[in-house]
Amino acid sequence: MKQFKELINKTNENRLKNYYNLSQLADITGLKIRALKYRMLVVKEKYKDVPNLLKKVGREWRLHYTLVDEFLPKYNTGTKTIYNHNWQTFTTWNPKNNYTIEYHQQLLNEIKDRLPNNTIAYTIEKDKRGVNHVHMVSDATKETMNEIVEGTLGQYLDLAFDCRIQTNTLNNKYSVIEYIKKASQDGGVL
Repeated sequence: MKQFKELINKTNENRLKNYYNLSQLADITGLKIRALKYRMLVVKEKYKDVPNLLKKVGREWRLHYTLVDEFLPKYNTGTKTIYNHNWQTFTTWNPKNNYTIEYHQQLLNEIKDRLPNNTIAYTIEKDKRGVNHVHMVSDATKETMNEIVEGTLGQYLDLAFDCRIQTNTLNNKYSVIEYIKKASQDGGVL
């Protein structure tokens, strides 16, 4: 177990050095400081031998951004944030040819119309080729999202040749939401 923690620490040495304290996590997670302190008891034991992820500076704990998911609520809280929403899937589609932002927005609106009881957060951005593509998170299941996205895009594109679609379940909500929030051509919540 000690060798495993040393390997994790060495791996995390080169990651972005972005740390939070518990009061910053309160804004992100929607939890009260007291609840975060209880979670901290478990987290500090779990990561005690991994100083690149968790360290104490004076009287304050500094938590690496990859640990934020450890503090997200397990149940619905009264305080809603984009981070503690019940996101389940991450979907990307990348067409072979370039289409306008308005075209992708229309596809997103059609997908949302087919998922009236679900929420979607998205970003439209350009890849290295200069082609617009979409990343989105949703609270729909993987199977439902895959069916709806493929059905909607399949009406306009030959999915075998013209577009790559990928839908996965979420592993790290915080990192995905930060990715969605990064600089983009267009983005929002539907």
